[in-house]
Amino acid sequence: PLICYELLVAWPLLQSMSHDPDVVVAVGNGWWTANTSIVAIQRASARAFARLFAKPLVISFNT
Repeated sequence: PLICYELLVAWPLLQSMSHDPDVVVAVGNGWWTANTSIVAIQRASARAFARLFAKPLVISFNT
């Protein structure tokens, strides 16, 4: 799984993809990011990487 800030940096995701997972799981706690675009950026990043590697995406954020 990719947890919170790991969605914003490439290395953790590339490391995970090197193991050829069946699905990308992305979770985060965005309650502290009220009135910012951080959660939207994390979601977009997760969608982009899942699409890049042709993997299904399961995503959940606490906002």
